[in-house]
Amino acid sequence: MEAAMSFAEGLVEDFCKPEGLPFMEQLIALNIEWMLEVDEDVDAWTALEDAEEDDDNDGDAVQIGEENLDRLAEHCAEKETLEEVFMTVLFKVIRAALAAPACNWKTVRSVVMAVSQVVEYIDEDAEQGAAWVDQCVDFLIPHMSNPHPRVRYSAYQAVGQVAYDHEPYVQETHHEDLLKAIVVGLDDTNIRVASNAASAFCSVGEELDHESLEPFMDDIMNKLFSRLQKAESRTMQEQCLAGIAVIGEAAEELFEPYYKFVMPVLKDIIANAKATEQRKLRGKAFECVSLIGVAVGKETFAADGHDVMRIMMGFVQAGFEADDPTREYVHEAAGRIATVLEKDFKPYLHALLPGIFTVLAQKGTEYDPNNLPDDDDEDNEMNLQTIGGKTVGLRTAALDEMSECLSLITALIEAVAEEFCEFLPATCTHLMPLLDFPFSEDVREKAYKTWEYVVDSARNASEKGKCDKSVVGTLVGEFLKATVTLMAKSPSGDELDSAAISVLQAQANSVSGVIRKAGSGMLVKGDVTDLVKVLVELLRRVSVDSTDSAETAPKTKKNARASADSDDEDADSDDEGGPTHQSVRYSLVDVAGALMRSSTAEFAEVGLPTFMEVVKQILQNPTASEADRSLALYLADDVVDCLGEHSVPYWNLFMEHACRSVSDKCPTIRQHSASILGNGARQPIFGQIAPAAASQIGGLLKKFGERHRRRRAVNSEAKQVALAVDAGIRSLGLICEFQESNIGGDSTSAWQMWLTSMPLRYDREVGRKAHAQLVELVARGHPVVTAPGQLPRVLAIFADVYRTGFSNSEIDKAMAAVVARAGAASAQQFGARLPERQQKKIESMLKDGSGSGSQAA
Repeated sequence: MEAAMSFAEGLVEDFCKPEGLPFMEQLIALNIEWMLEVDEDVDAWTALEDAEEDDDNDGDAVQIGEENLDRLAEHCAEKETLEEVFMTVLFKVIRAALAAPACNWKTVRSVVMAVSQVVEYIDEDAEQGAAWVDQCVDFLIPHMSNPHPRVRYSAYQAVGQVAYDHEPYVQETHHEDLLKAIVVGLDDTNIRVASNAASAFCSVGEELDHESLEPFMDDIMNKLFSRLQKAESRTMQEQCLAGIAVIGEAAEELFEPYYKFVMPVLKDIIANAKATEQRKLRGKAFECVSLIGVAVGKETFAADGHDVMRIMMGFVQAGFEADDPTREYVHEAAGRIATVLEKDFKPYLHALLPGIFTVLAQKGTEYDPNNLPDDDDEDNEMNLQTIGGKTVGLRTAALDEMSECLSLITALIEAVAEEFCEFLPATCTHLMPLLDFPFSEDVREKAYKTWEYVVDSARNASEKGKCDKSVVGTLVGEFLKATVTLMAKSPSGDELDSAAISVLQAQANSVSGVIRKAGSGMLVKGDVTDLVKVLVELLRRVSVDSTDSAETAPKTKKNARASADSDDEDADSDDEGGPTHQSVRYSLVDVAGALMRSSTAEFAEVGLPTFMEVVKQILQNPTASEADRSLALYLADDVVDCLGEHSVPYWNLFMEHACRSVSDKCPTIRQHSASILGNGARQPIFGQIAPAAASQIGGLLKKFGERHRRRRAVNSEAKQVALAVDAGIRSLGLICEFQESNIGGDSTSAWQMWLTSMPLRYDREVGRKAHAQLVELVARGHPVVTAPGQLPRVLAIFADVYRTGFSNSEIDKAMAAVVARAGAASAQQFGARLPERQQKKIESMLKDGSGSGSQAA
């Protein structure tokens, strides 16, 4: 089998051609046949409901068959043949298997699991993608009521998978049929099926709005609550708690009628689930309580929140065993409860922080290199390092706990804001050693990130008179002294290995974050000068080969610039692979960008000439690599964006180069070049180059725009192309707005191209900016974007963006207000031809904006 799979993976494009389809069909059928080797003893299978190791007693062939189908689907998706070829062949095999005389429940289970294994690779934005998602859902729904419990179990598992992989499309399109089936499944007589029905609800429900959930809420809530109280199995109870939490999150204030019945039961579980095997259940109850608290708000939750915190303090002060799952749930729940109670949470900090600090103060233990701990013992798994010639180790469980505690500290700082200032000295005392922590990259990076929150808290406190502004300066100074000193000691050449690169990038990211959070006036000219020298030296030291990829700039920069209210903080942090020499160089430039924003005058005087010399040396070098040119343009983009008119004297070094490079073969160069043009469009002098810039951007969108709209980028190269298109869309909008009279010809066609290319689909931060610009133009009544012929397109864009990661609550509020101000009749008239899911979004905007139309920006 493995030989056949390797053969197929290597020649997948050939096997997707007509002459190769018979082999593809046989290979799929063979793997589905292997998946038939399941245990027939339903009672034995059911008895494994609460087993620690979920081993269904099935043969190894079952897992191999499932994994092989996953591999085939992934390779076909990479070659863009999944929707057109692979799915067609798969369903041909499925139909044949179901029609065969030997078909039985094992056959049905196998084909259901086959769909579950491959559905994640369907691109719903591809030409046939949405139709295939629909077909998968339609195929699975009948099997949720199959007579055999193992088929029903697998069907609910597959539904959960497709809902998770294709959110929110599945929820928007199929929620009614799925919820009807789930309601039935929650009453299933087989406890494992009922548990999986609850799990499927969690996957479907997490992306549901309260309007879609409301008709089913009573049924689902009552069934979950009933099975929770029956306590038929721990797994069932855990899934019920997760489901109730999902309802709370989606229903928000609509959850209040259930609150008085649910909360006492949850508090009872927390107080009484004390057995070792109930630790996860207790943790789930903490999670559920905290999520419901966030849903119903402080007024409803405050008293119970304080009760739960008092119980929680007992667990915290008693400490947790290394393998206790409650610990992680408690830390996360405490953070959520803090966000609800806000400054009223402060009294718990006196009890909570000492335990956190104790965790953070853990030190490594020295070991004899000839007598190291047993690697096979998971409870004692160690991270070993050689420090000063000694072998020193720290348990992995301890490192995980340290990481959780750092996450909790950031949540607590956000919750109590400036009230945290009295705890800053002790917090920084425990953070400082972690800035050079040798045992865990994750802990080290979280320590850097936590210092950003510390600085932000201190700044807020100083602004509100809780502490002197000098405290902020001291915190920034101590951090920069420690971190920049470490950065300056970074090795070069062959010694700058992957580990050193990872450390340097984390340090650079945090330095830029701390400088941003500190605000203006924290650094004097001498500080800026010293930091510029270190940055330029590091850029020289972190060199790349001429053949190295230009790469996409790390998302840390984009997150740093995103709205603090992005509603999707981690959405852009999915970069492929680890840090590289090029990504570190981008991060070093991000530090310069932070200086440009916080110390604009100082940087313009002592930093700008130095960095512009770097740009000049690269762009005037005819043999400069793509990586170097990309870096220079990335830096120039920051200069134009942050320094505005201060950058204009240096435009001759890069602006014409950027205009030409919009059509460069390297997508990353295209991306940064397009961004330079968009940011430059705000300056009046840009009018001289506006016609050429608009023409170049138009060419970029014509060449790549259709593919951009038609398919989702599935690999790194395609994503780089897509990010360049997004930058081009954003740039064209800025050129249209600020240089409309200088574009040349009829500017209406440029506006129409911009609207046709919207919404942005890959770069969330840039997308938010572009979508905010559109909302503002509509609110102002711009004659082109509000023309009757354009309004259906504008409404479609709003519907695609509303309540997604490409918007935020401020943009959502403005969109809803604009649509509500237009009125239901107009919105429905212009949106009449839009798909149903977009019309539902428009209805939501009308409802949400009904009370804020007069406040439209």
